[in-house]
Amino acid sequence: MVHRPPDSRLLSNLIGHEKEYTKHLSALFPISHTALASLSAFAAASPSAKPFPNSSVSLAQTIATTVDILAGADDAIQLCNKAVENWRDQLGHLIQLEEDIAAILRDREVLFQIFKAARDPRSSLILPSGSTSFTSLPSTNSTAHGTSNTKLLQAQDELRACEARLATKELELEALRISIAREGLGARCRALVDCGWAWGEMVKEGLRALQSLSASNPDGQVPEPPSSHSHSPSHYVGDWIFACAAGD
Repeated sequence: MVHRPPDSRLLSNLIGHEKEYTKHLSALFPISHTALASLSAFAAASPSAKPFPNSSVSLAQTIATTVDILAGADDAIQLCNKAVENWRDQLGHLIQLEEDIAAILRDREVLFQIFKAARDPRSSLILPSGSTSFTSLPSTNSTAHGTSNTKLLQAQDELRACEARLATKELELEALRISIAREGLGARCRALVDCGWAWGEMVKEGLRALQSLSASNPDGQVPEPPSSHSHSPSHYVGDWIFACAAGD
């Protein structure tokens, strides 16, 4: 079986860009908080009297309520940002495993050369005893000297152990790639679903608050919002898409 060392350049590039993405997204939150603080100050300076006879709250109260809603929208985005950061951390575990496999492959090549030399009775090559150069293998109890046959058996044992460890690590890498794609990207998608659901609920709440500033409602009653789901929003993505399609 031909073993090729994994190329980590694409993975490193991905991790770097994901880091930049979360960095710039995180930089938006302080700016948003500053803008909301200015909006809160504007609300405090707004008239406290009810704008219309049928209004239930003042302009100042309505804007203050909207500020809270917009702050909640920021909180929903932060959950998405956190999901991306978790995904990036998982990619870090993947690149570490790829580096482990690369080290095993280097050790395998060295052991293969030792094995070839051990087959040559003219060779005086001595197997290293617990050599620290074999970073992927446990230390051995090899003797410093021995017959050519002894050296050959030692080399075979070392090479087989390296091949077994390599096979195990490659299976682990394949499983980890699948797991990270399923769990990491899945978490990002679910975070987007939850963010969209939260935004939808906040938009409805904001529109209800702003409806109190309308003078066109003669009985002074604020329209009741559509009933919201009490379960996790991820379960209702299909219903939401169907409702949107039916409304077009």
